[in-house]
Amino acid sequence: MSTIAHRQKHQGMTLIEVLIAAIIVAIGLLGVASLQIAALQGSSNADYRSRAIDYATALSDRMHANLMAVADNEYLGSPNCDVGSGPALPNCSMTPTMDNSSSVDQCTPQQLAIFDLHQISCGTGIQESLPNGQLQVTCLDADSSDTDICSDLSRLLIRVSWQHQARVTDLDTDEVDEIILTVIPRVP
Repeated sequence: MSTIAHRQKHQGMTLIEVLIAAIIVAIGLLGVASLQIAALQGSSNADYRSRAIDYATALSDRMHANLMAVADNEYLGSPNCDVGSGPALPNCSMTPTMDNSSSVDQCTPQQLAIFDLHQISCGTGIQESLPNGQLQVTCLDADSSDTDICSDLSRLLIRVSWQHQARVTDLDTDEVDEIILTVIPRVP
């Protein structure tokens, strides 16, 4: 067999091999892209969970600092963040950039609770940093025989919920994630 006849017999095989290799590489790259998207979604969900835990812990700390309002059940419910819908929001805290405290109101425990709930839930809080973020504080009453809806030493549940970052292929995109922090404040 001559060299020319041998070359003519094998000329098409190289092109087919290159096409098969290109298809295999393309499928591999699609798999890597899919893994990258899943990793980004997992990272977003972990970031949301971390933020929710931070907000719930911050509210718990504020509740421990304002035990009179906790005893009066001022923290229970869900804060309303609509402008003008609730009581006037007092300025109950100083910031590091303030030169003097003359603009800070002398707040009652009830006003401080309103301020705390607004700071944690509204503005730059839960509703802005978590998709469809919601805050709710409920009570598991330790003594249901009295008229107090949340007796002393009852467990308070701080619930922070948000919309789960779903994958593109998920059909149910309305899945909600939540964290629940249990707090048992002392009696003032």
